[in-house]
Amino acid sequence: MIELNEKREIVFKTKEKYLKELDGSLAGRIFHLAMDDGEEYELRFVTSDIVEWRRPGEALRYENYGALRADDQVYFIASILGGTEQKVCVTLVLDLEQSLVTMAVSRQGYYPRLPRLAVVDFVFGAIRVPDQPLPVKRHGFTRELAYKKITWHYATGFINTHYYQGERFCRIRPLTDTRTPEAIEQEKREIEAGLKPAPMLYEEPMRFIKIKDGMYLISNIEANMNRVDPKAGGNNLMFITNLNSGCDYGRTFSRKADMSLDHGFFVAFGEPTDEDFSVIHEISPYRV
Repeated sequence: MIELNEKREIVFKTKEKYLKELDGSLAGRIFHLAMDDGEEYELRFVTSDIVEWRRPGEALRYENYGALRADDQVYFIASILGGTEQKVCVTLVLDLEQSLVTMAVSRQGYYPRLPRLAVVDFVFGAIRVPDQPLPVKRHGFTRELAYKKITWHYATGFINTHYYQGERFCRIRPLTDTRTPEAIEQEKREIEAGLKPAPMLYEEPMRFIKIKDGMYLISNIEANMNRVDPKAGGNNLMFITNLNSGCDYGRTFSRKADMSLDHGFFVAFGEPTDEDFSVIHEISPYRV
């Protein structure tokens, strides 16, 4: 039956030059997921990049997936579903240590007039383990990262500081600019001449989910950017952040300028900072 996979549309590849390989250790493993919305799923990871899944009574579906390991017992998995009217990216955190699972379902095209803007729904659940009761505890939303500042160094050389503003927003201070000096100077002249608006504060909605001590699933939607310019933004960035190791894995789910799909994994390494900077104190241009 594997030949049916020729019909799959999306292959989830790595984006960063230093993130050369995804993790393939799930190949051959089967999981039964019991979600808190009442749905049940059977997942069989056929190979390092093909998963088959179904709900009870349904036919098997085959999808491409990519996986990374946040630590020895926690997997960060993403798959863009084929054959859907809207583009749908399903992200799973499989926590084998606690037999828990968190599912994030991201959709593009949910708002027809805002085709770039992703919306995300979260469902918590547990992994069924033979001869063991289903866990009562769940991963859950948290404010443990509120008002923390972490400087992240990405594999491409990009560096920025994330300021987690409370439990629902994030501000970013870029510390590198990959443009040429000529491009930077040209933009400066255009702004001074009124030909181009000055860059607005990067402040976007963000949700924080605690996986376990020191590890969090973080979801960011560039909704404010898309509101200011419907031809930009809308990206849903999903991170599995391990503060114990200082490592941050993530995946993108967005549209390029020509509206083709842009997706893949990235990696960063971070360190907390106590530095004060102006971005923290600016009045939000997006909220009353």
